[in-house]
Amino acid sequence: MHKTDNSRKIFKGALTRALAVILCVSMVFGVLGLTGCSLIDDLTNGVAQKSLSEAELARLVTNAVISDANVADCYANFPKNQLDGLSYSMFSEYCSILRKNSAEHGTPDSFRILNEEDKQEYFASIDSGEMEGFQTVYKYGDLDVVELCYSRDKDPGAPAVRFMLAKKGSLYTLPSEFIVDSMLAYSYINHYFEMIDDGNVDGLEAVIKSTYNSDIYLNSVIHAKAEYISEYYRLKVKTSTSDYELKLFSPTHITYVIPEVFSSDGTRIVSKTVELRLKSDGTFLVEDDIPATIRELRLSKEGSGRLRMGSTYTSSEIKYLLGDPIVATYTTDQVILAYNGMTIRLDAEIENGQWTSGRLTSVVFRKQSVFSLSDDLYIGMNVAELLLVYPMFDECGYTGSFKNGDGEFTLSFEFDEYGNVSIIKLGEDLS
Repeated sequence: MHKTDNSRKIFKGALTRALAVILCVSMVFGVLGLTGCSLIDDLTNGVAQKSLSEAELARLVTNAVISDANVADCYANFPKNQLDGLSYSMFSEYCSILRKNSAEHGTPDSFRILNEEDKQEYFASIDSGEMEGFQTVYKYGDLDVVELCYSRDKDPGAPAVRFMLAKKGSLYTLPSEFIVDSMLAYSYINHYFEMIDDGNVDGLEAVIKSTYNSDIYLNSVIHAKAEYISEYYRLKVKTSTSDYELKLFSPTHITYVIPEVFSSDGTRIVSKTVELRLKSDGTFLVEDDIPATIRELRLSKEGSGRLRMGSTYTSSEIKYLLGDPIVATYTTDQVILAYNGMTIRLDAEIENGQWTSGRLTSVVFRKQSVFSLSDDLYIGMNVAELLLVYPMFDECGYTGSFKNGDGEFTLSFEFDEYGNVSIIKLGEDLS
């Protein structure tokens, strides 16, 4: 920061008042160093400050991350042209997030500017995965990466805490657009978690709405998804939102890890990753892999005589429950029975070209008939109707599974060109 030539400054008021003001400012600058710049900035009313080097900018941001008490004075020390229009409130919030992320390591006491190789590796981690339809970090121009360092690192294995500085010719600045967009992305995904935590299904529906823009996603479908997500978190997620771990923080890609989640079958505690991506059209996509679990389904004829998948039946029992098949086909260890609109397969004991008993392993529906798995599943139903029954099936290839003690069985659907269900399959081996 330039010290002004007092002989050239003109202040309103008496000469004694002007001298007192200048003397006060000089004392503050001399005693407090950089911490007095907020006052100097107010009094000089836009007098040009000397541009700071990249290392000096990095040091100021690091000091602001070290303690919330440093934020105001550090912000005041940035020359206005190197703030790039970044507001104090946005800078303060950004530093607060970096400070929170540093908690696993401890308190930072230094920094390092990544070399080109390390920088490109970090950018690759941000732009990882399928990038078609998504924004890349390079949209924010020429950036350098600064990493916070800790002489007493409590957890060296925890993700590094990093921030960016922008290069504009020979001038280094705070990357205002990058920081503002980072905060928008951060607010979006945390609002997603907040709506789930509050059980606010309507609020959650509003958050995820931009993710689903195809014609199949009727308002009722999006609402069903929100209900399903809320219920999944209530039943399966053990970790409180305050303990979710922020692993990657950027405007185009945010990654959280939820440490403790019940596995789909409820037998284990596993971790879970939730990501936010910035799409090319400027909207956000929440990638939250939620299992499409389904209740046990049984085969019935006209709603009665339900057959349990995996159970063993005699040929006479099958005939009594389902009637005579149109065609029966045998292999060395299987029998395939074709009925009107449906085919079933059993692992069977075959003697002299006849089967005596068999274990029901799969069923396939190809047209509407008296046979069904459920009143709300049928050939010809539209994909939107299906998503009202199984809201997450579009996230997992329109498949789901259940276990019933006799095995694990997968339910899957195929569709015609109009998006109507043309085939329904349920079984252990659907090849």
